[in-house]
Amino acid sequence: MRLLGKVRFNLSTVMMLVLTAAAASALFVKVRFHTGPIASPGWQVDVPSLFLTAIVLTAVALGSWKEHTPVQTMLQIALTCVGCLALIWIGESQYDRAIRYWFQGTFAATVTLPLLARRIVKSEMPRGPRRDWWKKTCEAVFFSFLNMMLVTFGGMLQAAVYLLGTSFFAKAMAA
Repeated sequence: MRLLGKVRFNLSTVMMLVLTAAAASALFVKVRFHTGPIASPGWQVDVPSLFLTAIVLTAVALGSWKEHTPVQTMLQIALTCVGCLALIWIGESQYDRAIRYWFQGTFAATVTLPLLARRIVKSEMPRGPRRDWWKKTCEAVFFSFLNMMLVTFGGMLQAAVYLLGTSFFAKAMAA
């Protein structure tokens, strides 16, 4: 069944949608739980919502740039959410050493291995739609790591702008 132009709506698409929704929901709950003690009630919904919105928008942008399918974009979103959840779970269990190695392990699993696989696919498979699918799927896995880094940097930048802006206006109002 066709949904939007070349987008095929089949069981694998529905399964990826469910997987992505489950990973995003789990991340929303974890971020909300950790936001709760340090924020006012409005922030308890805003922080996880903005975090997931940033992940989804970054995935759509990266997927659009490389012409990924919706399933490959959803794969990127799901892997990004699972990577963030893994870091939260490691932090919750207070494995300090594992936190130190999370970055390198995640880098190896989502950057090094997929790019090696992409290289092998590109050099050994004949040109065609199957080769293109494998290349783009490897890129989507790589983009999940890039997505985590971009969202983290963007979040830190937003927090800095918010803190500077509120302190600047508080000083201006006091004067």
